[in-house]
Amino acid sequence: MNRTLARIRRFRHLTSEAGFALPMAIGVSMILGITGTTAMIYSSENVRAAASSKSDERAFSLAEAGLNYAYSTLYNAADPTKPGAVPQRSETVDDGTISWWGTLDTQTNEWTLTGRGSLPNPAGGVPIIRTIHGRATIATESVGTDNNAIWNYIYAEAPSGCTTLSNSVDVNVPIYIKGSLCLQNSAQISGLNTVLQVGGTLTLNNSSHVGTTSVKLAEVHVAGGCKLGGGALHACGPSDQVFSTKPTTSSTTGLEKPAVDLAYWYANAKPGPKQACTTSTGVPPAFDNDFLLNRSLPAAVNLSPALPYDCQVNDAQGNLLGRIAWTPGSPGTLTISGTLFFDGDIVFQNLVNAVYVGRATIYASGTISLQNSSTLCGVAGCDSSWNATQNLLAFVAGSSTDTVGFSIANSSTFQGAIYAVNDYSEQNGTSVWGPIIARQVSLENNTQNHYVPLGTLLGGMPQSSKEAVSIVNEPGSWG
Repeated sequence: MNRTLARIRRFRHLTSEAGFALPMAIGVSMILGITGTTAMIYSSENVRAAASSKSDERAFSLAEAGLNYAYSTLYNAADPTKPGAVPQRSETVDDGTISWWGTLDTQTNEWTLTGRGSLPNPAGGVPIIRTIHGRATIATESVGTDNNAIWNYIYAEAPSGCTTLSNSVDVNVPIYIKGSLCLQNSAQISGLNTVLQVGGTLTLNNSSHVGTTSVKLAEVHVAGGCKLGGGALHACGPSDQVFSTKPTTSSTTGLEKPAVDLAYWYANAKPGPKQACTTSTGVPPAFDNDFLLNRSLPAAVNLSPALPYDCQVNDAQGNLLGRIAWTPGSPGTLTISGTLFFDGDIVFQNLVNAVYVGRATIYASGTISLQNSSTLCGVAGCDSSWNATQNLLAFVAGSSTDTVGFSIANSSTFQGAIYAVNDYSEQNGTSVWGPIIARQVSLENNTQNHYVPLGTLLGGMPQSSKEAVSIVNEPGSWG
């Protein structure tokens, strides 16, 4: 009986444990299922987040490419000052779209450039778009043109008539004759580095020659052909006593005499008619007589008198804007700076022996002349040691009524640059170092010319310029 009760109790106990195990098993299974589902959801969200991050980066890269395209479009525009220089454009790539454009603020001349990248959203919905911006400023400045190479030459502008070199003239400097050139007697053009350009014809007579068989010119360009004596015109060559290292051609570079603005420099020269000396000693020469541009000075200006003088123009901060000073001696010293203007004639004569120091352009509304064994040079000795990048005097003879605007004669010597509105005359044993620009040029009677590179042109020298546009990027970009 007792054994039977014990079996019954043991069976009941086992039965109760079996009933509890099933619900527990079901509960554990549910918990594991929920955990698995949560892990799957979390993993999917991570994948989508990673895809979105990569799309963001890719869209930003496309936007950067668009901004680069915008800058490139601006830099390659025919005229970056026009508002339409960077129009809106787009380009489709494998996985998205690149867009770019620019907007110009015409008041500040500042461009705002935009690049945009667009990609499909991997999660669906609106595309992923990233936009960035950059800025660039447009600036203009005046720059010299290729025509300023004219200051390497003796240049005669007259398209008609014949520029004549005669009587032992030796031109050892590049020479450009817009019209025709005639060489007489024993006149010659010489020098290994000399370039000859003639827009008309070249006529040689007697023993005149252009280069020699042993020392040829660097280049010879004659548009209208050559002739020796009374022969017919033909292509230039050794039979005409013309010798060139390079083959002669009929094409010239088309240089033109630059315009001169007398009225501007009359008003703006420092010192000059409209700007007196701010400090002075001695008795500086007069610049004008009646405050009108009319060549009013009653006598020719003597820049090298017996007594010293000094005339300076300084701004409010004490900076030197222009100066002319004379210290008598043997040689005397002419100190120069800036651009100066005299409303009349200028003359050096009677054995003046002067060395100038500094760099300046001096205008005369009338004529300029060096006479009677006068010397005005950038170095003592007036020789090849002159350095025009340190000391340079450019004369501008503005007379349009005198046939000859600038003249040098009678064993005088000048080192510098010369510009004459009308004609230039050089004769009787003179020596000139530097370029000459005039309407017509006359060289005769044993004169010598020497080539000297000027370096950077002085601000007051007549020259050709153009407006150049520059683009200045502002650093950085922003979204």
